Amino acid sequence: MLVPVLAVLVTGVTGFWQRTGDGTLEYGFPLPWKTSQIVPTCASCSLPTSYNWVFFLIDAVFYAAIGYGIISLYTRTIWKQKDHLTDPGKAAMP
Repeated sequence: MLVPVLAVLVTGVTGFWQRTGDGTLEYGFPLPWKTSQIVPTCASCSLPTSYNWVFFLIDAVFYAAIGYGIISLYTRTIWKQKDHLTDPGKAAMP
């Protein structure tokens, strides 16, 4: 339950990661899920921000996969260490 929540939070934080496009400001990493358009004649006049919820979901799944991968690697490492500690002769066998 914690990994999906953290994935959504990380995705939300990447909404502050700015990339400039053709007259637009795109936010989000790796996919830009938040877009603001700028009127070229007026630097302070911006159009409403649009959100691409499909890209947001894909980003959240991306970060959740990274989180589950880290947990999986950590768990395997701990199990191997625990198995090695409980049966030291097992490590010497091919």
